[in-house]
Amino acid sequence: MPEAMAAPSIKLTYFGIQGVAEKVRLALHIGGIPFEDVRVAFPDWAALKPKTPYGQLPIMSVDGAEELAQSGAMVRYAGRLAQEKGVPLYDTSSSEALLKIEEALGFVSDIQKAWMFAVYVGMKPGLFGHPTGEGVDNAPIIQKVRETFVKDNLPPWMDLLSKKLKANGDGFLCGSQVTIADCDLVPTLSRMMSGGVDYVPNTCLDAWPDVKAYTERFMALPAVAAYYEGLSK
Repeated sequence: MPEAMAAPSIKLTYFGIQGVAEKVRLALHIGGIPFEDVRVAFPDWAALKPKTPYGQLPIMSVDGAEELAQSGAMVRYAGRLAQEKGVPLYDTSSSEALLKIEEALGFVSDIQKAWMFAVYVGMKPGLFGHPTGEGVDNAPIIQKVRETFVKDNLPPWMDLLSKKLKANGDGFLCGSQVTIADCDLVPTLSRMMSGGVDYVPNTCLDAWPDVKAYTERFMALPAVAAYYEGLSK
């Protein structure tokens, strides 16, 4: 019999936060794929930025090859590696199975777009036409945008998510099995409920207990629980 191919040596580089790299980390952990999890300190970013493909993180290198960017490509790659190990995170066994995952990823992206506007208006108000600089107080604008998101924008998305989960028998986004779409969505929901975003209360998802239960189900997966337990030590 031919010898089994050696597992690739993966190096994933991002800041010491969840952000857009967390879905990749989660997929790698759930798939049982070893990788080097490099966390860049913010003061070191200025020196690293010119060396990245597009002036942004995350970046990934495989077997020491050229560093690549784009977290969406990375999570799909991690999903394929997991699939090869018998963990169906990115099921390419049929066009229909793949389409279902890609549809779920698109749905997650729509939720994240709505959410990130509310987040980034506080981080980079100038991008949205608001004044910046010394003495400028954008707190009233940030408060209005985020409270509007919680009151008006979030409910329709959570209603749709709740409906989708119920249709799957209260499993995951694409059925009873976890996929990379769940790896993508759960960090976003967790951030919403963290209480760490001003004017977004940690009770913002209380009206959708099945959504909260879904998040808890994902977080209780052995590989996920072990990952976060390791971070807390």
